[in-house]
Amino acid sequence: MKERESWTTRVGFILATLGFSAGIGNLWRFPYLTGKYGGGIFLIFYMLIVFLLAIPLFTVEITLGKATRKDPVGAYKTLKPKSPWFLNGYLNVATMFLIAGYAAPIVGSIFAYIFKTAVGTFSGRSSQEIADYYAAFSSNGLEVVIWTLLATAILVIILRRGLNKGVEAANNIMMPALFIIIIILIARALTLPGVSKGLAFYLKPDISKFTWEGALAAIGQAYFAIGVAMCVALVYGSYLPRESKKVVSNSTIIVLLSTTIAFMAGLIIFPSVFAFGLDPGSGVGLTFITMPNVFNRMPAGTVFGTLFYILFFLAALTSFIGAFEGIGAFLRDNFNFSRNKSVVTVGIGVMILASFSASSQKFFGLADFMSNNIFLVLGAIVMAVFVGWVWKMPHFAEAAGITSKRALFIWTVLVKYFAPLIMLVTWLAQLGVIERIGRLF
Repeated sequence: MKERESWTTRVGFILATLGFSAGIGNLWRFPYLTGKYGGGIFLIFYMLIVFLLAIPLFTVEITLGKATRKDPVGAYKTLKPKSPWFLNGYLNVATMFLIAGYAAPIVGSIFAYIFKTAVGTFSGRSSQEIADYYAAFSSNGLEVVIWTLLATAILVIILRRGLNKGVEAANNIMMPALFIIIIILIARALTLPGVSKGLAFYLKPDISKFTWEGALAAIGQAYFAIGVAMCVALVYGSYLPRESKKVVSNSTIIVLLSTTIAFMAGLIIFPSVFAFGLDPGSGVGLTFITMPNVFNRMPAGTVFGTLFYILFFLAALTSFIGAFEGIGAFLRDNFNFSRNKSVVTVGIGVMILASFSASSQKFFGLADFMSNNIFLVLGAIVMAVFVGWVWKMPHFAEAAGITSKRALFIWTVLVKYFAPLIMLVTWLAQLGVIERIGRLF
């Protein structure tokens, strides 16, 4: 059997896994959900979920990979042979494939907006004209698919170079670049006149804006943004050496840095939006309609707008590198695909789904809801139950390098009891079961 690839350095693993986590979920989805569900109160609840659910579950997933050095299906088969638990591995891979496919047109659109902004496409246009332009662009499925194909080609080129020369090397360059651009854009946003309203909306929680729908959205966003139950954390963990004992600290660093990037994205967007009296709750269009309006009214807006979309594209690219690698590892481990064949196969499959997503808003909305609110939550529930009740917490602790009895107790409470319960309630709520039960009483 061919020896499994391994990370060159700990930093390389952290940056690559951070690159997967800190993608469009943090820079596209988090800001528009925060704007939609009340700003500061959503931010506070989201941070709470990150600490209580995202960090434990992300650590669990990486540990499963590190302990078995297998893909998601192989990990469950190794730890519990001749049982149906491996089906969750298939669910994780299928969910990641669905997410990659429906979200790929967003990556293509971001890629297109780098060039459209740089050449001054939006300069001098009114707010309505910018909105109309995006409506025409997003409804032109062929153009969106072409831009998506170009972005996918970049991914294929990177991934064909392998784990170290491709995945690791690309993230070692792109992640530092991403942080530099974020800092530049935050500095510009916070020096705009009248940013105090934006900062107050974003940082000052208003309990009256808290809703059950917003709470569910925050939980679903945590899974999506961090990348829980998407198979990639498990695959990236499988490239760790068995003797690695810093799984908990590595996972915590990755999740906190990923959440920091999401927080920093809000520091770019909300002060800018409020400085020019625009709507922070404009939903999906926040990135493609509201922000071009911001840069249109900002001195040197073309420069900062281009940097903004380069930032988004870097985040999306590193995230999709992880998605392609996770699905590709599944194909290589289970069907004996070569790296080149797996990468091209994933690229073709993603483009097929992307063509549906680019052409049908209904498909996009359904895929977004099903993957983030149903499949990811279900996959995370099964994973937590498997580790806590089947594989058992002492085995998890040994693989993760947890030696303290107090730490094991805390992890047991979070993984074995708290996480499954909260996720089950969330899942039933998303399915409408809790609402139906409430009507009976």
